[in-house]
Amino acid sequence: MDINGDPIVVEIDETKYFHRKYHRGQWQDGHWVFGGIERISGKCFMVEVPDRRAVTLQALIEEHILPGSHIISDGWAAYANINLIGQGIYEHSVVVHQHNFVDPNDAEVHTQNVVNLWMHAKRKLKRQFGTSCDQFPSYLHEFVFRNQFRRQDMFTNYLVAVAENYA
Repeated sequence: MDINGDPIVVEIDETKYFHRKYHRGQWQDGHWVFGGIERISGKCFMVEVPDRRAVTLQALIEEHILPGSHIISDGWAAYANINLIGQGIYEHSVVVHQHNFVDPNDAEVHTQNVVNLWMHAKRKLKRQFGTSCDQFPSYLHEFVFRNQFRRQDMFTNYLVAVAENYA
């Protein structure tokens, strides 16, 4: 809940990194990534996943999203039972992208922020001119860290994070 007592709104989605589009270029396996972003604070999470099955994604929802949050997702089948996780600890709204990108009955039901997050993360990785498959999770962690502190002094926040995590 936020300071007004309203549920925190979190948009979730999954995407694939480094795949080829339109059957052009060299074929690569790629990495499936699941993530979410809070609408008000902009806090986000990104996790590389082995698959996009409901069991995998629902476990990550419980790990990364606070109970009582309002989750907004697209119509992917693995998200069908989010409102049943933990005997209903989450509210869940769905926008089916085959019909609309914004729910015509409620303009607040959309996943545009998380799609924007994917665009920025992919653009940042592309600008690095090469990435290592072994280092891919660390690239995600760096992006999430930088996104969280984008309007603050990065170096100071880095030192605080190091001090908190390493004795």
